[in-house]
Amino acid sequence: MAAWTLPTSAAPKPSLVPEPGIWQLDFELHGDPKQIQITLPGDTQPRIFWYLLYTVTNNTSQEVEFYPQFDLFTDNFLLYHAEDTAPKPVFEAIHQLYRHTLPLLEPQEMVTGKILIGEDNARDSVAIFTDFDPNANSAKIFTAGLSNETVTVDCPVNVNSNTKKPEKILLRKTLMLQYRVPGDQYNPKNRAMLYSSRDWIMR
Repeated sequence: MAAWTLPTSAAPKPSLVPEPGIWQLDFELHGDPKQIQITLPGDTQPRIFWYLLYTVTNNTSQEVEFYPQFDLFTDNFLLYHAEDTAPKPVFEAIHQLYRHTLPLLEPQEMVTGKILIGEDNARDSVAIFTDFDPNANSAKIFTAGLSNETVTVDCPVNVNSNTKKPEKILLRKTLMLQYRVPGDQYNPKNRAMLYSSRDWIMR
């Protein structure tokens, strides 16, 4: 689906030195996003899903609440949200693939909530997306919920009808992962997502 987003160049930057009370969780990726094909109950043909494996660790001085949000945004301006509760057969298939390397892998809805302090309390999980437009040549994955840093700015496209002033929007510190998407649009099963860069932005 299409969506408007504040251009990265127009948004404020995260603080170089966080203010007191601002926390940030450590976020480790386990490789690039990969696709998996699953025939769901009731379907006759397999569907393509993309998944991103990660570990989140709380190395701050306090227990914090983790409410992750993963958005995939393509270079042809289509936005896809990772499913909060992905189809169970999809997660089970991914879990089976990584049963030896990530035996404690949990679905996203299970890691949402309080994250305890320390490496021993790190949580392994996976963000799962439905297949995205095969015409895309690159994509960004935005991960929000890793920090409580926020800022309020004027929205350049929404104006209050009474005051005639721009409406305010809340931006959150967000991790932006950029990927190239090589492959043949006519053979979506052969597409891949290859890492390009990562950066922290306000979104």
